[in-house]
Amino acid sequence: MKRRCNLISLIVCLVLLSSCSPTNESSVQQEEKPVPVRVLEITSRDLPVVVAAVGRLAPNREVTLSAELGGVVKSYSANIGDRVESGQTLVIIDQTDYRLALKEAEANLEVAQVRLDASKKSFERTKNLLPRKVITPDAFDKSEMDYKSSRATVARVKTLVDIAGERLKKTRIRAPFSGLIASRKVEIGQIVGTGQPLMTLVDLDAVRVLIHLTERDYVHLDRSDPLTVAMEASPESVFKGRIDRIGIKADERTNTFDVEILVDNPNLFLKAGMTARVRVTTAVIPGAIMIPQSAVLYRQDRREVFVAGSDQKAEVREIELGRSEGAVVQVLKGLIAGDRLVVTGGHYLKSGDRIMISDSKQAGTL
Repeated sequence: MKRRCNLISLIVCLVLLSSCSPTNESSVQQEEKPVPVRVLEITSRDLPVVVAAVGRLAPNREVTLSAELGGVVKSYSANIGDRVESGQTLVIIDQTDYRLALKEAEANLEVAQVRLDASKKSFERTKNLLPRKVITPDAFDKSEMDYKSSRATVARVKTLVDIAGERLKKTRIRAPFSGLIASRKVEIGQIVGTGQPLMTLVDLDAVRVLIHLTERDYVHLDRSDPLTVAMEASPESVFKGRIDRIGIKADERTNTFDVEILVDNPNLFLKAGMTARVRVTTAVIPGAIMIPQSAVLYRQDRREVFVAGSDQKAEVREIELGRSEGAVVQVLKGLIAGDRLVVTGGHYLKSGDRIMISDSKQAGTL
């Protein structure tokens, strides 16, 4: 009976051993199996520090031409979209009344000049007669006063002639600079008053882009910084520009600074009101380490990545991030050129795991 019990115990032990051994062996093999990963060999490169902003195009110059005096519009020589040159007459106000006023002033000047000549001759005679006591001092004083009064009258009437002449000139509204007519607000025969808008003239040979920068970007800005301007409606059209004006006070509501950019527009492709994307290169960081953002593991308050060690084991690194540029981000601390960064498979790793590199490439191909 005792031998039978021992035999049964031996059989049970063998069964248990046979059922447990494969599982343990499989677990060991699974733990030792390397994890396939893809790595990226890190290199350093210069990193342009780019400030991006969105703005709207505006004319380089814009002016609303208004009537300097009232009258009836006799004609206009330009319409919306027309190109005009500096000094060109755009609107003529009926000149009849102003011509008559000028002629009247000129006639009054002739009368005043005749009186001046007569009073001058009388004064010269009395001046010669006074020493000989042929006339009284009162007569001389009266002659001198008439002469001076006539001279003042001529000066005053000359001023009235000049005023009438200037008012006649103002009946012709001229372009103060070369540009395009953006709007016309008058018709022939319309009665206009002083200060009434007639036309809007814009200069599009160059256009301005107004952008607003935060304090962080503003402090690094300089007039000599290179920049590009791309149109929202035509992203493939990229233009070079230059910083023309930099604001000196932040807007109290947005806490941003105004910056005006000037872009040459010789073919008039750019139009006022278009949306533009501006990229200003404010600095260049030499020897920057750039990695894919997808390779960064966010662990509570830390940022980590895995690198492939020389013993083909995963090594965790805590890193400090800097500026981002699209799908890549700058690493300030934690990595150096030559490190092999795990870019695929890192989410399944822990420090010390064996890895199998299935693919690798240079960081320069990012």
